[in-house]
Amino acid sequence: MCIYNTAHQQCPPTNHITAIASSPSRPPAPAEPDFGLDSPLGLLSSLAAAPLYLHATLRGKPKAWDDILSALPTPLLLRPTLDVGCGRGIVLLKTARRKKNLASSSPPPPAVAPAYGIDIFRTADQTGNTPRATYKNAAAMDVLDLTVLHTASFTETFPFADGVFGLVTASLSIHNAQREGRVFAVKEMARVCAPGGRVIIVDLYGYFKQHRRALEESGMRDIRVSLLGFSMIYGILPCQLLTAIKP
Repeated sequence: MCIYNTAHQQCPPTNHITAIASSPSRPPAPAEPDFGLDSPLGLLSSLAAAPLYLHATLRGKPKAWDDILSALPTPLLLRPTLDVGCGRGIVLLKTARRKKNLASSSPPPPAVAPAYGIDIFRTADQTGNTPRATYKNAAAMDVLDLTVLHTASFTETFPFADGVFGLVTASLSIHNAQREGRVFAVKEMARVCAPGGRVIIVDLYGYFKQHRRALEESGMRDIRVSLLGFSMIYGILPCQLLTAIKP
């Protein structure tokens, strides 16, 4: 199976994981991953609700995604997966670590495909957001061999072929684009999702009506939206969870 869109302007795009790993300036693996803070500007604008924001970014989000990923059927994780707007890699690398655990299970599956991530690596969206930071986190979590990292914008055509990913995720990333870009990104997520695969989006309250409509127009089914609860409130804004299945 060809993962990449051969008509894309750069095919395949640079994999930052292998590029950094082969560099003379390759950083050593830290003892623990560091995923930084979501949107420093968002934290500052939270004012009195800043403690809720800090809890969501440091505790709530990791726990929410552990729960989301642990509930997924194993076959979805055996296939290639994609995290859209991956930043320093909290969802990308949690997915890769689950793949690593599956690969080392007994008996091992015939094959476990990598976890792919794309981002434009803006520090305004996340503190210290660089491919090097994501690489260091992947090294700390011992998942370099199951992680592929590209620079790509989700408001432009993804560099991937149609229907290649068993799971496509986005965590607090799509709201950073303007309305047209958000709709485009969600439709691209549906395009690269494989039949039988899932799209899972976690984002701030208020965007999911657009997301749902874009997914319906893309032919996705069984679209469900729910609130994530107290642990995922960024200042005064709660987060929602959207899941959809590709027929």
